[in-house]
Amino acid sequence: MAEHSKRVKHLVLAASCLAIFVNPLAGSMLNLALGAIQTDFGCSEHELGWVSSVFFIVSVMCLLPASRLADIYGKKRTFIWGSIIGSIGAVCSIFSPNIVFLYVFRGITAVGTAFTSCTCVSMIADVYLPDERGGALGVNTACVYLGASLGPAIGGFFTDLFGWRSIFILLLPLMISSAFMITQYRENVISSPDEAFDSKGSMIYVTGIAIMMFGLISLPELYAVAMMVIGTVIIIGFLKFESKEKHPIFHGEMFSNVAFRRSMVALFLNYAASFSVAFFLSRYLQGIGLLTATEAGIVMMIQPTVQVVFTLISGRLSDRMDKRILPTLGMIILCIGLAILLFTTDIDINYPAIYISQAVMGLGFGLFSAPNTNAVMSYVRAAQYNQASGMIAVFRQTGMMLSMGLATCLISIFMGTDTAIEPSNYEVFIDILRYAWVICISFSVVGIFFSWFRGTSDPDKH
Repeated sequence: MAEHSKRVKHLVLAASCLAIFVNPLAGSMLNLALGAIQTDFGCSEHELGWVSSVFFIVSVMCLLPASRLADIYGKKRTFIWGSIIGSIGAVCSIFSPNIVFLYVFRGITAVGTAFTSCTCVSMIADVYLPDERGGALGVNTACVYLGASLGPAIGGFFTDLFGWRSIFILLLPLMISSAFMITQYRENVISSPDEAFDSKGSMIYVTGIAIMMFGLISLPELYAVAMMVIGTVIIIGFLKFESKEKHPIFHGEMFSNVAFRRSMVALFLNYAASFSVAFFLSRYLQGIGLLTATEAGIVMMIQPTVQVVFTLISGRLSDRMDKRILPTLGMIILCIGLAILLFTTDIDINYPAIYISQAVMGLGFGLFSAPNTNAVMSYVRAAQYNQASGMIAVFRQTGMMLSMGLATCLISIFMGTDTAIEPSNYEVFIDILRYAWVICISFSVVGIFFSWFRGTSDPDKH
């Protein structure tokens, strides 16, 4: 691997960090704006869940094709495309006349972030040597959490002061700046310059993911179960199709590496166990606690703030430690944080318990994310960095999607699809939260075993 100058390393890291910062910033800001969106559009709790869910469905649909396009046309070029498309989606979101248009424009934004997400980690792996990669990935992952930590306070403040549409205005200069930074990086790394794009495989994948994910988010309706079955069958067909394709968008040989495979499952379970927590807490604090968006945002800053601090530390430590230790410890601590919520959630809000649980979960995330990503990238060859980066994003977004799918499913079962939180259904909403915490804890427990028993693998043997 060629040694790059410090300027190149810092340039790529800065652009990647800014791009990866925007996604959680937008999501966490929007969580605190859901009450205002509900008032503006007159939509239900179930419909609010779709604001986040549509984003993740479209993102997962686009990640594998986007990774393959980056292999063929270059990571730098793909990154710039993503920034432009994401900016268009943000501008359109400002002018959404109703909830359906907001879904559409969030989908456009998701296409853009898929293009940037699948290249960020890969470009960092390209320019940083293996023994310094953990620190760089720690900084990159910390920016994810920094976006999540600043989002609630910024989103709550701007929603209260200027309205929820102002959130999207804030995103534009960040997206444009990241695109400008990456234009200063001279290399457009192309892994497969002479290979054709697998359009048939891409269509099969997108169709299968769309049907399966829309089925998941529509549970517990009977048609939703049918959609999930059909989508699963299509994805199985996609895997068989790709195994025979000369230039596939999905390279299954990475998953023959046991350590890689189990690390990805642990990643998926980590996000499945945790992502809906922010959605539920924002609705809990505002719907039952009657906090303003700003007040709820300040409370919800605790978790990601702790994550930022410990991610920076754990990323560097992961270069020198057994790849299993920090991620597994992080999953155990996450489980403890969720257990605190399970035993303290009630109509009379126990704020000290919420503060403690958020700090504990932040510590768990901080110990898991960067070390697990560093481990995943150490299990693949340099030529597979872009595919591995894309798969990290796919598994992360799919875990988030499952988490939100279960959230909307629980709301549909117990509250229906046309109901908002009000005093008459407070008890019902508390029951929903408790069921959600039990499910999240279950995901965490399983994730602990996959993380610890991942094993070690030499990428050159796969």
